[in-house]
Amino acid sequence: MRYFTLFSVLVIFASGCQRSPVNQAIGEVTAQRLKEYIATLSDDSLQGRGPSTEADRRTTTYLAEEFKRLGLEPAGDHGSYLQRVPIIGSRVKPFQLELKKASRNLKLEFVDDFVAFTQLETPTVSLNDVDVVFVGYGIEAPELDWDDYKGVSVAGKVLLMLNDDPPGEDPKFFGGKARTYYGRWTYKFEIAAKKGAVGALILHTTESAGYPFQVWQSSWSNEQFSLDVLGETKKLKIAGGTTEHATRDFVALAGHDLGKLQETAKTKAFKPVPLGLKLSARMNVTTRNLETQNVLGILRGGDAELSRQYIVFSAHHDHLGISRPVNGDSIYNGALDNASGTSMMLSMAKGFSSLSQKPKRSLLFAAVAAEEQGLLGSEYHATHPTVPLDDMVANINTDGMNIWGKTSDITFLGWDRSTLKEDIDAVAKEMNMTISPDAYPEKGFFYRSDHFNFAKVGIPSLSYETGNVFVDKPADYAKQVKQKYEEQNYHQPSDELSDDWVFDGAINDCEFIIRLTLRLANSSEMPMWNKGDEFEAARLRALER
Repeated sequence: MRYFTLFSVLVIFASGCQRSPVNQAIGEVTAQRLKEYIATLSDDSLQGRGPSTEADRRTTTYLAEEFKRLGLEPAGDHGSYLQRVPIIGSRVKPFQLELKKASRNLKLEFVDDFVAFTQLETPTVSLNDVDVVFVGYGIEAPELDWDDYKGVSVAGKVLLMLNDDPPGEDPKFFGGKARTYYGRWTYKFEIAAKKGAVGALILHTTESAGYPFQVWQSSWSNEQFSLDVLGETKKLKIAGGTTEHATRDFVALAGHDLGKLQETAKTKAFKPVPLGLKLSARMNVTTRNLETQNVLGILRGGDAELSRQYIVFSAHHDHLGISRPVNGDSIYNGALDNASGTSMMLSMAKGFSSLSQKPKRSLLFAAVAAEEQGLLGSEYHATHPTVPLDDMVANINTDGMNIWGKTSDITFLGWDRSTLKEDIDAVAKEMNMTISPDAYPEKGFFYRSDHFNFAKVGIPSLSYETGNVFVDKPADYAKQVKQKYEEQNYHQPSDELSDDWVFDGAINDCEFIIRLTLRLANSSEMPMWNKGDEFEAARLRALER
């Protein structure tokens, strides 16, 4: 009996030692661990993790200590886990926009009618009787034979632009229903500055933006940040967005109907429309030279050759900090966005570090800064990498987490734009899951999180999204819960950890990402963008170096 018992123990011990790498790694991803990380990062004591605050420094210190505890090597500056990200903070005091035509005028109120900031670093910014020009979507896309400017000079003017891309069903025409980078506010400000305009105002509608104006009010009415880097010379005096009702009012002051202007902008024949309005404003600006930090750690691969290459994980650790009070609460905790995505990354790092046999390629974990201020931390790391850019094989981004239950599907933004699709399809087959495309392509999510900056420098990139087919739930359950979050909690103080969050779906999704990562890390193949993709050229240039 004694021998049989000893033999049984040895068998059990041996079988435990032979657990697959997937089972070893996913065994470390538990509901308790996910919840604990989220609770820590979204606690009121971290005051919403606003960039370059004392709470931000405590956040990055905590993450660096956690990376060390997980056994990751430092991958930041000077042998540390932290990479300094230099930023400029500017805060505009509330002001009015005055629009005049002849003897009639209209004043718009900051926050209620518009939100705006300046890209200049001066204490006072003035606009005096500047002409306002409607430029449709404000897009110049020669490859699509689209030009909203038609050679008309808009230098020295303020441009009124529509949000989104021109509408169309053909996926080859501005992505069809999917939003392209041309539809993002970042592009519209960039092209306005390039054209010599002094300002750009984007007409906000919930339909065109994909979220209500309250998101802009909470995001843009406090201190704004930009990277403190050389070479940026063309900047706007004023950049912002206006509500639909305010825009309709001042367009009417000019003698135009907003709806008719919007219709004319939908055709290639559109030409800029001078509104005959004069815009004036005076902004008092407080500017600060600041810094925040990316937190970077490496799990070194086990293969002598492939360990010099990296699968990059990214998740932003920041949120909006303390901002405009809502129902008496001014702390924007950012539990789902993005304490949860950071929690997923940390939990999977724990899983990978527990493996008895490490993946062949190395894994680089990047908790990046200032995503909410324009993807600044990931942009800085992508352009100032701490490991060679051409050794970055792929990027997997986690911005948010499934908090509503298990799904039979999963979504990765960009999954079909590169050869990563083959690996994703293979994992889906292993797990008996399906891959769902972006459920809201019109919202342009691919261009709204940190993987976009890695894609811009050529790295095949994905961003994880919660699936849409919830097990044992009604067919429209995903739409219900996601819409409720967007309307009530997105970029609001109410984005807090709640007792009704469930984690089985998140754990299942982590298993999918772990399986995908191990496939990529143990393969000698180098993922590539599909031929003709907008990021292919950047990848080829990176590999030529």
